[in-house]
Amino acid sequence: MKMNWRYLVGIGLIALGVLALLDNILNVNLSAYLWSILFILGGGAFVAVLVSDRNQWWASFPGFTLLGIGALIGLEELLPNFAGQVGASLVLGGIGLSFVVVYLLRREFWWALIPAGVMASLVVMILIEPLVGDSAAWMFLLGLGLTFGAIYLIPGPNGEKMEWAIWPAGVMIVLALVVMVASVQWAGYLVPVFMILLGGLLVFRALRQR
Repeated sequence: MKMNWRYLVGIGLIALGVLALLDNILNVNLSAYLWSILFILGGGAFVAVLVSDRNQWWASFPGFTLLGIGALIGLEELLPNFAGQVGASLVLGGIGLSFVVVYLLRREFWWALIPAGVMASLVVMILIEPLVGDSAAWMFLLGLGLTFGAIYLIPGPNGEKMEWAIWPAGVMIVLALVVMVASVQWAGYLVPVFMILLGGLLVFRALRQR
């Protein structure tokens, strides 16, 4: 059965009306919750359009973005301290998820993986930053490298391999390693070990080919 946006709007109006009455009767500030519900309903309406007709892939962008904003507003009221740490990741995660959904619906839109990877990298960096401080910047570069690595591995629009993606993948991963060595103390030991293992692997494969 197709989802009908009227259900969402109707239920949303009922919920907003109830909250507005409680706001007046109890004399408490519920405006933030009203905005949260409004954004979530707006996002849900676009997602309902997408579920009803998957050809309307564009609805993924406003749908998941509005859901992320609504979740952020609600979380700031319920758990303000927690929202201050991970709040931005909700919005960025919603935007990134919209690009992932577009790629899953339209595989020829491989380019959607790039902004999805950018958003995912930012989310990981934001979540890790409270634990490691400013040294989390290398995670963003590593995420970009892995994104282009994924594009290299998947088939292109016509089934061909997008070999060009291996170059930005390699550059981003090398930059991530350089930044990690400069900012993370333990990386000074890890990177040389990685280089030794990689060099040994290359020599081993060369000997096998001979």
